[in-house]
Amino acid sequence: MTCSGKYRADRDATYRELQRAIPGLDGMYRLVSALIADQAVNGSRVLIAGAGGGREIEALGAAAKALDITAVDPSNEGLSAAKRIAERTGASDRINFFGGTMRELPSALPFDFATSLLVMHNLGDDGAKSDYLSKLYRHLAPGGVLLHADVCCDGDAEIQALTPAYMATARQAGVAADVARIERDAVSRLPVISVARTAELFAEAGFSLPREIFRSLWYRCWICTRPGP
Repeated sequence: MTCSGKYRADRDATYRELQRAIPGLDGMYRLVSALIADQAVNGSRVLIAGAGGGREIEALGAAAKALDITAVDPSNEGLSAAKRIAERTGASDRINFFGGTMRELPSALPFDFATSLLVMHNLGDDGAKSDYLSKLYRHLAPGGVLLHADVCCDGDAEIQALTPAYMATARQAGVAADVARIERDAVSRLPVISVARTAELFAEAGFSLPREIFRSLWYRCWICTRPGP
């Protein structure tokens, strides 16, 4: 994502601004983290796919200190930001940072939980989304929980219909119009798929039927599991 104006040089600041423009998006991270913290035990293994920026680590806060976390992201810049947040939360010694994609992540002990928040919508529905979900499935233990969020809607017409509500929220939050348009323009360029197609891909990968637990504008979040033996 490219940035304009005073936010061009500060990627973290831009993302913070954009997060304020989506009603409740910060709450989605808190919800995902609360579900993990509530169900995990000391030493539970957690995979964070697309961990760049560290928003999942930040939302976990002190709970991260009781977990065994692997944070994966292909962006060195994004991982550096995640490491800074891990240091602030005091959880650095519980997190293994891996610079690469899910395809490149070595096989190891299976994970009890995995998060994939706002990652898969960047991948094309040409086998890339399917391959990504298959990699997540293989890294989860039987009974393991996946928390997954994406931009998901029924084409550009739905995005257009939701845009006035988005822009109104951004204005009320004091987000600059040029920054708000970064989000709107980026969403329109994503290879977005429908809810029905998302469910098909999860089923093909072997996951249980995903249950929606959050929605705000064009963002959705689901929870599902890798079925047990």
